Amino acid sequence: MICPLHGFVWRRDINKILCKYEKWGSYLPEDNGVMIAYASIYGNTANAVEILACRLRDIGIKTAVYDVSVTAASDIIAAAFQYSHLVFASTTYNAGVFVSMDELLRDIAAHNLQNRVVAFIENGSWAPVSGKLMREILQPLKNISFLDSTVTIRSSLKAEQSSQIDMLVQAIADSMRHTEQ
Repeated sequence: MICPLHGFVWRRDINKILCKYEKWGSYLPEDNGVMIAYASIYGNTANAVEILACRLRDIGIKTAVYDVSVTAASDIIAAAFQYSHLVFASTTYNAGVFVSMDELLRDIAAHNLQNRVVAFIENGSWAPVSGKLMREILQPLKNISFLDSTVTIRSSLKAEQSSQIDMLVQAIADSMRHTEQ
């Protein structure tokens, strides 16, 4: 029997639960896949995220997408612990990261998430800087690998930027093959 200080008392499947605790305690992801969290004001960042998610799914990569403005942070943090790869997409808001995304990233940093591959999509009409700022929030975390394929959008995704999304998809897929070995 396992009687944690919080949560359920486990009477069955003790080995299964111990394996979970071992994985959680070592900050290893449970699933090889991508969790995408986004903050969108006018829907343009959301559109870019949906295109990314569809292209990832088209090549067989498990993907979960969350809108930080309507999804509880606890659900997104749980998904961040579950998945091996994370993509954060945010508009630049008042020369910073959109408020709900900023709060989420600081919460993830406070939870000391480790051993993940992270990528960014930034959006901004005049000076898109949210990608750089999101990276700065997560930079102190241990064993975080940042992909260099940040997608930068100026207001909305243009047709000629489709190749940038494809490059991000390829970078994620390559990274997954590398981490599986």
